[in-house]
Amino acid sequence: MLIETIEELLILAKRYKYSNENIELIKSAYAIAAEYSKNKFRYRKKPRPLINHLVSTCAILIYSNLNIETVVAGLLHSVKNNMKQIYNLNYKVGEIVDKYFDITTDIKENIKYETINNIEWAVITIQLANLTDMNMASEL
Repeated sequence: MLIETIEELLILAKRYKYSNENIELIKSAYAIAAEYSKNKFRYRKKPRPLINHLVSTCAILIYSNLNIETVVAGLLHSVKNNMKQIYNLNYKVGEIVDKYFDITTDIKENIKYETINNIEWAVITIQLANLTDMNMASEL
């Protein structure tokens, strides 16, 4: 089931026992994502608001019971123009989002990594959640 609203996302986070502090972090990240995504759509097989994709990707990470930094970075994975806001939100989240762009670019350029640390595993997990959402939403 696709989760595409902030209300559904917060219910899911509570069900998976994320702390009140973590839920507040999700709300703050959502505000950044919503501002970035305003009037933006994904055009694959059918138009879909970008924010729905971001929320759904985040929900998949919550279903996977991942740490809050990875969950929030998943919510912000397309938010390229708000890096300062992301770093102000949580340094580790900013680091993961920043690495997401680096690794995504490097993968597109076929650069291979010798070692994979925790942040890179988080990035790979976000990429898998991203693709899973696109598949569930019939975007692929």
